[in-house]
Amino acid sequence: MKIGFIGAGKMAEAMMSALVRSKAVAPNEVLACDVSAERRDVIRRRLGVGVYSKAESVVDAADTVVLAVKPQDLAAALAPLAEHFTPKHLVLSIAAGKTLGFLAGLLPAARVIRVMPNLPSVVGEGMSVFCAGSKATARDRTRARGLLSSFGKVLELPEKAFDAVTAVSGSGPAFFAYVLEAMVAGATALGLDRADARLLAEQTMLGTSRYLVERGDEPRDFIAAVASPKGTTAEGLAVLEASDVGTVLAAVLAAAARRSSELSAG
Repeated sequence: MKIGFIGAGKMAEAMMSALVRSKAVAPNEVLACDVSAERRDVIRRRLGVGVYSKAESVVDAADTVVLAVKPQDLAAALAPLAEHFTPKHLVLSIAAGKTLGFLAGLLPAARVIRVMPNLPSVVGEGMSVFCAGSKATARDRTRARGLLSSFGKVLELPEKAFDAVTAVSGSGPAFFAYVLEAMVAGATALGLDRADARLLAEQTMLGTSRYLVERGDEPRDFIAAVASPKGTTAEGLAVLEASDVGTVLAAVLAAAARRSSELSAG
């Protein structure tokens, strides 16, 4: 089995690194192509995988191909490759906003799966959601789940959910980081050194997430457990509850989902 990558940017590198690290595939079973010679050299040195300047070489040698080029470049990148894709090929596309119908139109012979990964995949804590095209088999879906689980959690959802998925897990890391940055700024305003404030905030965010995941508690129950009556947490929560932060966050997700829909339509 050989898995090829068309495009070798950060997300593609994260996926290749995780696949090799987890021993899902051996380095000599991974092939990568990128238009940048510098990027090809980086991937070769860091991962020890095969790199190519011509995408045709990757497609011809691989039975699973990951499309990891920018969405706006996808059609142009695939046009000269269409005849190289055959029914033997399972194609996983991580191009945001590009639908199964769009992909099937470009690659009518291949079996297509659409994937929305996210940047935490770089550190093995990704969240990937996929949906399968009409030609994809149960075995293809199992294979996709196995590959994606090498760098995080995986969900299979219908394509109609992808705008919401994009907002929550695709764009969501930036929104969490925005809140984290605001907490760091607030802590420095209270007199803490920025490095100390960042450590406190980051570890608290990480620990809270891990606690909720591992214990399975509902967030509202966790909040109640931390907030003693008339204590410091309750005092801070009163400010949050009096604000419109919940409305703002809902609007943030709605805006991201709306833009995802626009990109899909385009």
